[in-house]
Amino acid sequence: MNIPNRYEQSIDGLRRVALAGMAACALMLSACTAIEKAGYASDIDKSRAVLLHHVKTLQAAGDPLGDYFYALGNSDGWIKDVQGDEAITELFRQAAAKGSMDAKILLALQKATSEPVPGRLDKAKGPRGNVPAWEAGLAELLPLLQQQCYVRRLVVGSGRELTTAQRPYVATYAVAGDIWYHFRDGRHIQDAQGKWVKILDKDPVREKLWDDLHKNCKEPADLWLDSLYTK
Repeated sequence: MNIPNRYEQSIDGLRRVALAGMAACALMLSACTAIEKAGYASDIDKSRAVLLHHVKTLQAAGDPLGDYFYALGNSDGWIKDVQGDEAITELFRQAAAKGSMDAKILLALQKATSEPVPGRLDKAKGPRGNVPAWEAGLAELLPLLQQQCYVRRLVVGSGRELTTAQRPYVATYAVAGDIWYHFRDGRHIQDAQGKWVKILDKDPVREKLWDDLHKNCKEPADLWLDSLYTK
């Protein structure tokens, strides 16, 4: 019969203490992570409420930017009043009808890229296989961008220097930057059999047209959303 000596008993005791300590640390880390996530979610909810307040204030003042930001907020998910692709797209149409150039531009871009809704500017834009829609959308988009080469976008909860917690700001997006390189590279898509098919030829003339529009775009500086109206 093997009887553990005092040294083995001591080692076994230390091992149990270490395991208990590791378990306690794991529980504390899990609790801290849960608290951190809850705090982040709470901050995002507060930021959304602040954003909606500013947007509604612009709308109440009759500013078309308010209607545009309301449409964009619902498209990007910061505002959750309206659901469904067609309903959200209709918000952009309403903003465009009230004179929002930003809304007009994003509607034309939506037509060109065959996206389900306007906005969502963090996603790459391209013809998506529907070349007639691409050409029709670009035909609408070009004269609009020659008047205003960018659209405004909403930023909430970013770590950028300009922003602080729960204070949304307005950045800009140069639209032609998502167009010109399709004419530099051409465009291929995969068909149902997985074969790559060319749908768009390289076109140096059109590449230069859209690239010049992008390079010459003078975007305004970022600004606080609440600076767009007098409180």
